[in-house]
Amino acid sequence: MRTAQPPVCPQHARTAAERCPHLDGRPTVFLAQSAPLYGVIDTPYQYSDGRLQALCATDEALPYGHPDLSWFLASQMVRRLRAYTVIALDDLPLP
Repeated sequence: MRTAQPPVCPQHARTAAERCPHLDGRPTVFLAQSAPLYGVIDTPYQYSDGRLQALCATDEALPYGHPDLSWFLASQMVRRLRAYTVIALDDLPLP
């Protein structure tokens, strides 16, 4: 699974859930043992007629090492979650 949402430590997960209106106080919690960087979500550009032109962006993540990466302006980093468990916020271990 890939995500552009930043990781949150157990100590601050409850605070984030309380204060962020998008989480509605009941977020889905992925307790991950591994979350290496995967790539970026970005806007592609092309060089045409002597200038750079932005192309249509997508929500697809472009992996690090991709040959077209130098033509993209990154807006979000993406991580790949590995070895994770879905748990309720109340079941999150306290620090």
